[in-house]
Amino acid sequence: MSRPTIIERQVYQPTLPVEEFMVPLLRDGIEQVLHALSADSTGFKVLDMGCGGQPFRGLLEQRGYQYVSADTQDPLGIVHHIAEIDKDLPLGLLNEAPFDFILCTEVMEHVALWDKAFSNFAALLKPGGTLLITCPHVYILHEQPYDFWRPTVHAIRFYAQRHGLREHSIRRLGSAWDVLGTVLGATYSGTSPKDGRGSKIVSKFLSVMVRVVYKLLKARWLQDRYVLNDDRYPVYLSNLAVLGKP
Repeated sequence: MSRPTIIERQVYQPTLPVEEFMVPLLRDGIEQVLHALSADSTGFKVLDMGCGGQPFRGLLEQRGYQYVSADTQDPLGIVHHIAEIDKDLPLGLLNEAPFDFILCTEVMEHVALWDKAFSNFAALLKPGGTLLITCPHVYILHEQPYDFWRPTVHAIRFYAQRHGLREHSIRRLGSAWDVLGTVLGATYSGTSPKDGRGSKIVSKFLSVMVRVVYKLLKARWLQDRYVLNDDRYPVYLSNLAVLGKP
């Protein structure tokens, strides 16, 4: 399969309607973890695995950390190591290990071989170090055909334990409202009659309704007033896991 060339975001903010719920949740969750890292930057080494446009590089370097990046491609000419986390790692990256902190955000859904990936994480991480992983649970297909999984928090826990990593926290991000907003964002261009058999008036009405509900959700008007009871059948957008190496 040919991997598509992607120019990833350099600033962690939404650029499309479908991103308006996922991206802020992830940004806030990731920044909370980053701000809780050690304030002692002496020799503190960070690996941004699947770094893309490196939107968190500035925050990490401001704290005085040594920043190292890796990705499967380098269209912007800013990546230190070309590497795939579920393959044998290049010698140059292995020579820079171990790392105090590894950031791997919105990458693991594109990784086919999770056993190999978690084995590599464990090998790259320093004892006492921290690994932060985020990956979507409900989201559109993207970067096809390299879009393999929508894992649960339980899948991340399973592979972490399997490879000797300790769970600090594994949590679900977003509510059923956020999932609905994401689905509506993906269909924001509206509706059209199926096979020419539907009414154009109904189609126009549905398109307007999609936009109205989407805007209410984006403004958090519905979330602030109503709770969707999903305790029995939880629905959420993304996973955020903070793992450690004993």
